[in-house]
Amino acid sequence: MKNIEMHCHSTLSDGRNALEEIIAEAKRCNLDFLSLTDHDHISPKSFQEELQDLWIQSCDSVEISARNYELDKSLHLVSYAKVFHNSLYQVLENSRSGKLAVKLGQLEKLVTEYDFEGTLEWFQAFMWNMGRDVDTSNKYDLSRYLYSIPQNQEKMRNILWERIEWNDMVAQFYEVCFKREGALYPIYGYEVEDYEPSVQETVDEVVKKSWGLVSLAHPNVTFWEKKWGIPEFERTIWNYVAKGVRGVEINTMASPEWIQAILVVRQKYDLILTFWSDCHRIGYDGRDGKHSTIGQINSNIPQEVLDENFWKFQSILRT
Repeated sequence: MKNIEMHCHSTLSDGRNALEEIIAEAKRCNLDFLSLTDHDHISPKSFQEELQDLWIQSCDSVEISARNYELDKSLHLVSYAKVFHNSLYQVLENSRSGKLAVKLGQLEKLVTEYDFEGTLEWFQAFMWNMGRDVDTSNKYDLSRYLYSIPQNQEKMRNILWERIEWNDMVAQFYEVCFKREGALYPIYGYEVEDYEPSVQETVDEVVKKSWGLVSLAHPNVTFWEKKWGIPEFERTIWNYVAKGVRGVEINTMASPEWIQAILVVRQKYDLILTFWSDCHRIGYDGRDGKHSTIGQINSNIPQEVLDENFWKFQSILRT
């Protein structure tokens, strides 16, 4: 019986905890395996070595922000290998540069065209206060930064006034104005063309060059019920499998209905399951229905299913 965690984040991307805190928590949870899957940032060798000194297995790992250009959809692909090919580092560096250009362009657009308050210097200081650099930020961080400036709060409220559904203005502004699927994205969004690696390029780098595994991250989040849901997941999964995606993740917060859909797809396409928390903050209680804390399992998954798939995963790393 293995105690594993295959999906978590640190301050190297958008997590709240430093590497040493992640390592300490892995030890406290008595994990057998931990992979750090920061966004577009491969887990450091020193991090893996410190885990191995504690008899905790690890590997090269990363959560890649990819795009299915055929389906016009951005998504995350958790990727693993014993050792990634050097060329993947350049692909991810280009992606990080593109993501930063999106956020800075987004900020400039809101300031120059819609009279928002804010500067790059203030945004940097805001991120430093969270223990992170601006190049690790995401659009949700930008929404938080904008809301931290009192002059912007009424402006954000006025933009959303017909669409306000919950009290979290930061999250709603992000969902409605900054995400491609948001109702007001055509007005307030900002695009940088084709900076995300395609699904096929991701597979080529991870599978063909590195002999690793690409897994579709948290489908219960990627195909959120209010947007597409299980039917869209079931309808389009073949497209990812055809491109070489051989894994699918069961998130700690996935519902029984989602788990059943994932297990059916797994059986149909002979996929390998990957697992768990998508932790961005140690101790988080999962109230958002997406993220939980390191090592927290989904009680709807039998231990034998976890063990069987983790064995298959390890067999890939041994090739």
